[in-house]
Parts: sequence; structure tokens; C-alpha cells
Amino acid sequence: MSIIRLSMLNDGLYAPDSKGNIDYRQFTRAVGDNRGLGQMPLFHRGERPTPSSSLWRYLEHSLAIEAASLPAGKPVTVMVHGFQFDPAMAHVSPPHHHKADNPHARLYHFERHETPVEMRAHSTSWPLGLGFAEYDAGQEGLCIAFGWYSNPGFFSSLFGSGQNFYAKAYDNAESAAWQLTCILEVLATILKRPIDLFCHSLGSRVVIRALAMATSPLPGLAARHALPPGQRVVRPVLDHVDRVLLLAGAEKVLEAQLMMGHLMSWKKDGPSGARVPDFYNVVSRENDVLDKLGENFVPSTGGSKQVIGHNGLEQNRAGWVDIQLDDPEVAKWFRKKGGYEISGDNTSSLFAVLDHWIHYTWPDNMRVYNDILRDRGAWSLDVLKQEPVFDQVRLNRRPGHD
Repeated sequence: MSIIRLSMLNDGLYAPDSKGNIDYRQFTRAVGDNRGLGQMPLFHRGERPTPSSSLWRYLEHSLAIEAASLPAGKPVTVMVHGFQFDPAMAHVSPPHHHKADNPHARLYHFERHETPVEMRAHSTSWPLGLGFAEYDAGQEGLCIAFGWYSNPGFFSSLFGSGQNFYAKAYDNAESAAWQLTCILEVLATILKRPIDLFCHSLGSRVVIRALAMATSPLPGLAARHALPPGQRVVRPVLDHVDRVLLLAGAEKVLEAQLMMGHLMSWKKDGPSGARVPDFYNVVSRENDVLDKLGENFVPSTGGSKQVIGHNGLEQNRAGWVDIQLDDPEVAKWFRKKGGYEISGDNTSSLFAVLDHWIHYTWPDNMRVYNDILRDRGAWSLDVLKQEPVFDQVRLNRRPGHD
């Protein structure tokens, strides 16, 4: 299948089996299909993967298998899930099974089921929704599925670290971010082609922190003159990361603004031709999960507690567009553009909390993301930023309200 699977736990990165089950033995290429299986070391902040590292070898051999027929114009997309997933759980089927807590089982699969079933279990296939095909050696593109531990228990979080369970998951996202940066660096160095990122909810923190880390001098090193002033850390990431789709993002607005500042600084001070990714931030104002968890349970820091999936970036930036799914004017624009019947407001259920997952469980929402990744000219950021419906700093507080 045209998917490469990776998982992260507190003790290491893992090359799982074809379904996403973790093998706790030390990484080896002696079993399976020669790509490798098992536990790989985590990278400390600032440490970079080398061709001799197990991660590099795993990705290199996986690419030889999964991207053997990858055409130049097809997308390569790294997928990052959000809150309440555990890659250590055994793979179960079907994806809407109540014990499908492994993200490879619930999201990173190639199964289709009835839309109401998928909506209730928020188990819609991301690879299929984004147009990737199983067992085609990359002819329709390649997806990389990154799983990370985002489901710390209520009591273990409280008594183990003195945090609420959501704050602990938020911290885990920070830990996962550098591993994602390293994964992106290997992919960029080997493939030398555009790489996109697709994430939901708390996965936005993993992605935003990964890109911020890729543009920041390492703490402490600059003071010891180990890094020349202004030198960056992981340049291949910025050379090749192209489009970033953020769905119902749970990262703080301030963190996203700081990341954009880092990127713009890189573009200004970096090598000739340096560019920044294009960010498509998909927003829903009627999102109770973000209202409650994302804005009230995160660790307390300076600045606004608002999150990007609710408030957008709160700035006009050339590399960023906010797309509010539950704004009637936005819905009208999508209907006129291509007959898309988008939705960001779940009116079919008494449980409005499902609005948080409707970003990817609603079929035409996924069709939009598919087209953003595959019809790149028609969906360039420059094209969207010319539309008045997207050129706004303050999003509608409620659908149809100023």
C-alpha cells in the first residue's frame, strides 16, 4: 500500500507492522519486507538524523517500496492526528470499533463505511479521503502516517505529573514535534520534492511546533557560540514543506503567530530563494471541543488562550488563510466554485461536540482538501487570498453573525 507508518511513544520511535501494530524489539530489517520493524531511538532536541540512523534506513527502504511508481505531480502528505489516540493499542477492525484507539486503525486505514457510522466514530479514512490508493506503489501519491501518544489517562496525568489529561497530551505534542521535524528532514533529503502536512486538532501543535523548531536557533547553543548568529537548524524541511492543512487546530493563536514570525524571518534572512509553506487553516466557530478543552485546559502561559481552530491566526499574513466552514458566505462560495457542500456545523445530532470531527468526516470537506493537494494551481494561496470571503482577520462569532 502507498503508506509509510511511524509511531512514537515515550521510549522511542517505532516502525510498526503493515497494520500499525508496534513491535517492541530493537529495530531490525531481518523480518518483514526488508524495510524494517521495531523500536528506534528518539532524537534529542537539536540532534539530526544521519544516513546511518535506523529512522533514515527505515524511511529509505520504505520509500523504495511505497514510492517506486511515484509521479512528479502527485502529492506526498504527512498525516498527524489529534487528541485521544494511543499507537500502543493493538489494531482492531473495523475502524469504528469502540477500541480502535490506535490512529493507524481509526484514521490511517483504507476502508469505507456508511457516512453516519464514520461520523459517529470519527473514523473516516484519511488516505482514501485525500485520494491515495492502496497497493499502487505511489501512482496516486504517497502518505506518511505519524502516530503519537495523545491519550494520557486522567488519574495518571494528575498524579504522575500534576496536570490535567489534556495538558499532558499538549505537552506530549511538544515532544512529538522534534521527531516529526526529523522525519520531515529525512523525507525532504531523500525525495527532494514538495511535502505537504495534514493534521487535525492537537496534531496542529505537533506540526506548528515542528516547523517552529526547524527555523529556530537551539536554546543554549547560540550563547555558547556553537551556532553562528541566525543559523537555522533543519534547512531541508523548509526547502520542501509546501502546503500545510490545519483542521480544527488546537494550537494557541500566539504559538502560530510566533511560528509565522520565525518563518518570515527565515524567508528574509535565509539563503536566496528561501520560501515558507502555505497554511490552510480550517476553522469552525461552533466547535465545543475547542471552546472547552482547547481554551481552558491547556497549560497556562502568557498571551491569549484562544486557539487557531476557533479564532484563526488573528493576523493578515501572506502565507496563511483562514477557511471558516460554518460561515454561510463561505459555504456559498464553495458551492459556486465547484458544487462543494461543505459543513462545519453538525445539525443532524443533539451532540454538537461532533462539530470537532466534522472537518474530516463530512465527505465534501475532504473533497476540498483533496483538491487543495492535487489541483494546486486552482487552489493556490494567492488565488484564495483574492477572495473577500477569506480575507478577514476576525471570523464570524457564530454562523451568520458579525
